[in-house]
Amino acid sequence: MSTFFLEILRNEFKFSEQDEQLLQKTIRDQSRTDRRYYYQHLKAREEKFIQHLREHYQSLESDGQKQWLDIVVQSMLDRGGEPDICDALVMKIIGPLTIYNHLRVKSESEGVKLKMLVNFGGMGTVIMLVAVITALVLYLMAR
Repeated sequence: MSTFFLEILRNEFKFSEQDEQLLQKTIRDQSRTDRRYYYQHLKAREEKFIQHLREHYQSLESDGQKQWLDIVVQSMLDRGGEPDICDALVMKIIGPLTIYNHLRVKSESEGVKLKMLVNFGGMGTVIMLVAVITALVLYLMAR
């Protein structure tokens, strides 16, 4: 499914075969050399990718925008809830909370089990929860 977004980017940017394969991998699937390559060659152009996708997304009607949301959610659902790099770029445009809420609803309705820590938006949510609890405990101890 992320090939849909990769096709949009491919029309504007020149990608090598390795670039395309890397953009379709999740973070957990990347090896050390993949990450090194990503940060050396693709990360610098990421803002241009997002800007191009944002322009394309904003030019769509509400039905087209809903279709993008469905494509991202289905793509993530196929991988157990993990986004690949293309999906992560689109998530920055649509909004991660919107996508994770739709992902949770769709996974419950279809009975698909998500991978660990994906149900609540990934590791970021766990870190935020720990920070809030720690702040609350420190506040109560200071009183």
